[in-house]
Amino acid sequence: MNDLVPLITRHGYSLVFAIVLGESLGLPLPAALTLIVAGAAAASGVLYTPLVLGLGLLAMLMGDSLLFILGRHMGWALLGLLCRVSVNPETCILRSAESFYKRGKTTLLIAKFIPGVNTMAAPLAGGMKMRFLQFLRLDFAGVSLYVLAYLALGFVFRDFLKMVMREYQIAGHVLGVFLLLALTG
Repeated sequence: MNDLVPLITRHGYSLVFAIVLGESLGLPLPAALTLIVAGAAAASGVLYTPLVLGLGLLAMLMGDSLLFILGRHMGWALLGLLCRVSVNPETCILRSAESFYKRGKTTLLIAKFIPGVNTMAAPLAGGMKMRFLQFLRLDFAGVSLYVLAYLALGFVFRDFLKMVMREYQIAGHVLGVFLLLALTG
């Protein structure tokens, strides 16, 4: 997080878009953390809140739509490929499919908040031949909840995040001094 704050301050909009898009495509990137930091930056006036919100929504919807289309055409092969990079590849597909079958289409409303299911929901919906407009409506609702929740966290807890970052930097400097003393003494 310490490196993410100055990056978002400098390259805010493009970085938010790239990280959120990357995570929605299954890359191991911290979209939630990025949105929290972007929310704090927006609360500080560094970033324009409606633009950050719009870019977050657009990036996540683009990634999900691509995975939906790929899931429609590639089916289980795509899911197998995405699960290879997961922590537990053996149960990845089964867990995601089970969640989708149990909760049905409403899985798309909460999928972004569930690790593993977040990347699998869109291709599963595509593989199960859900209509694209229906997918887009449900996904938009779920993506909106996700992006708004994390932006709001950053916006509301901006001062707390600033304090945590300051303490984190102090601890890093103290640790550096101790390591330097230990190596030279």
